[in-house]
Amino acid sequence: MKRKLIILLLVFIFLPHQVQAQEETQFVISSPVEGQIVQGLVVVSGSVAVLGFANYELSFAYQDDSTQTWFVLASSSQPVFEGELGSWDTTTLTDGDYILRLQVFLLDGSLQETMVSGLRVRNYTAVPTSTFTPTATAIVQFVVPTAQLIAPAPATATLSLPTPTPLPPNPVSLAGTSIASALGRGAILALLLFLGFGILLRLLRD
Repeated sequence: MKRKLIILLLVFIFLPHQVQAQEETQFVISSPVEGQIVQGLVVVSGSVAVLGFANYELSFAYQDDSTQTWFVLASSSQPVFEGELGSWDTTTLTDGDYILRLQVFLLDGSLQETMVSGLRVRNYTAVPTSTFTPTATAIVQFVVPTAQLIAPAPATATLSLPTPTPLPPNPVSLAGTSIASALGRGAILALLLFLGFGILLRLLRD
């Protein structure tokens, strides 16, 4: 029984220190993440809270650089917990794949580091986007019937000519017999005048 009490007492004494040490040990780059496409000014965030912390350094390198030349972005002697570690201006770089590295230097002279690889800088090239191919769907259209007006057939007009009525007799018109008698009298008169004129000329010559 006494042995169990001693064990429980030791657990209560050392457990809080272990939990506190785990909470204080935060060492990670939370953003950007591996494989992410980045453009412009990128804010690098994370946590640097390690026991025996002295300072940290944030740097980057080309993914395919065999020499692994690192370029420092930021350094500080102040620990960071879920905050900004530094900023990365990608507009001065050529498009390609890069690596971010976070190093923590401890008071005992040792260091720890973590990296995020496969960061794709795409400031001057097209960014691939996923394409969506819509599936064909049947569209049912309801046609509202429209009323049609049927015009009546035009009536055919029948042209009826008026029946001619006989004109009344002209009182001035001359009958055929009257014309013949008038012509006869005129001829006789002309003959008489011609004879009389001839007799007169003869008498004048004698």
